[in-house]
Amino acid sequence: MKKACLEKSISELGINEKIRKIFEQENLNQIKDVWNLKRKDLKELGLSDNEIHQVVVKLQLYGIDLNKKVY
Repeated sequence: MKKACLEKSISELGINEKIRKIFEQENLNQIKDVWNLKRKDLKELGLSDNEIHQVVVKLQLYGIDLNKKVY
């Protein structure tokens, strides 16, 4: 089941429009593309700490996190 969620579009995460547009510009279209990043990578994309936290929380709601863990 978790693999299926990794294949979904990032729009499924429900993140705000600004973050979604940044991801799309960087060709990060699926949840797995974001899941493969580290906090440092998100910072380098220009996301603020608050925006990174939002991404982390949304991933956790799917049962995954930036540390490549699947719950």
